[in-house]
Amino acid sequence: CGTPAPACSAGDVNGDETVDVLDVVAIVGYILDGVTFDGLECGDYNGDSTVDVLDVVAIVGIILDGRATSDATEASLNINDGIVSLDANGFVGAVQMTLSHGAGFDIELTNKAMVADYRTNDNSTTLIIVAPESDELFTASGDFNVEEIIVANENGQVTVEMPTELTLSEAYPNPFNPSTSLSVYVPADGVVSLSVYNVMGQEVATLHSGNMSAGSHSVTWNAANMTSGMYLVRAESSAGVAVQKVMLMK
Repeated sequence: CGTPAPACSAGDVNGDETVDVLDVVAIVGYILDGVTFDGLECGDYNGDSTVDVLDVVAIVGIILDGRATSDATEASLNINDGIVSLDANGFVGAVQMTLSHGAGFDIELTNKAMVADYRTNDNSTTLIIVAPESDELFTASGDFNVEEIIVANENGQVTVEMPTELTLSEAYPNPFNPSTSLSVYVPADGVVSLSVYNVMGQEVATLHSGNMSAGSHSVTWNAANMTSGMYLVRAESSAGVAVQKVMLMK
């Protein structure tokens, strides 16, 4: 005989007869950890036989019933200075992202959301942010790349535009002595040059020259052998040119 239908209301995964943020937390934990539990089948709110982020946004719709903000239909992802933000034209039910990164990667999720959680496994991190209340999603340090992003509302997935320009963050510290660091965002694999020039336009250091993978990369300049003064850090690739001023003070 077949498996009997779960004796619960759709979305009530913890069986407390109420569909609320506790159910959202339980489903997010399941998606990130892959650990099943009693009542999980009750999380399939949209009836597609899969418990995933689409069920999360459906439950969020119940919790936030009556909200005035209309659903987003499109969004743009921005990555600058290790800060990842999402500019959407309306309400976002949930964001799920998978990042690849190196061993020195660190991440801090926004606290302005109904639920925000992540799991890291070796060189991959999966995060889910439910009903974000601000554009900023998280801040990261170290090299990373966005392998997958899902932005969803009750009506389905939202079209997301990925960043297409080369960007160079502000240096920190600045002024500095003797080292300062910047992050460069590369929109696609390709050749990237990172050089330092003095105010006379003379190249005084090469930080990188050659292929660089898509994503955000940290770069450090040690100017111990340079004289005090203003310098320009210049990044160039087929995606554009970016320049930042730095001040060496000894």
